[in-house]
Amino acid sequence: MSRRVFAGAVRGGLALAVAVSLASCSTPPVEEATPGFYRRLDEGASLDAQGALSLINSYRVRNGLTPLALDEGLSEEARRRASTMAAADTSTWGQMPTLTAAAGRGGAQVRAERASAGYRTVAEAFSGWRDSPPHNRVLLEPRGTRLGIAAVDRPGTKYRVYWDIIVAGPDR
Repeated sequence: MSRRVFAGAVRGGLALAVAVSLASCSTPPVEEATPGFYRRLDEGASLDAQGALSLINSYRVRNGLTPLALDEGLSEEARRRASTMAAADTSTWGQMPTLTAAAGRGGAQVRAERASAGYRTVAEAFSGWRDSPPHNRVLLEPRGTRLGIAAVDRPGTKYRVYWDIIVAGPDR
């Protein structure tokens, strides 16, 4: 008799386990959101400018510099430059020096800028810029207070995603 009770309990336990298992299959799994700096711009994602700013600012702070503020005017200029590169299917937009000083709002301004192409995510771009001495100088421009950043995806081109970053600030 105890053997029959035990066998019944085992069958009941197995039935319960199968029911719970099937119930969990019918509930869609919770998808974890991909952080903005890992979203692929060549797959339809748009640039997460705030995420890029956060990544760049963390790097600047670790290097003893002040954080930057996102500047929509500079970002629009960066978008125009990245679009020009995408239209020409080139990784550079011209021979402009990477660091210039010019008169601007509130007096003389310093401006550091670099273009690049081929990086599919903010994380890839940041790693490439950090490892490239000319790009790294832009990221770590000590007089920088504002950031403009843009990425343009153009399917069918050599590099696919075209980038421009601008760091500007007062020329103290």
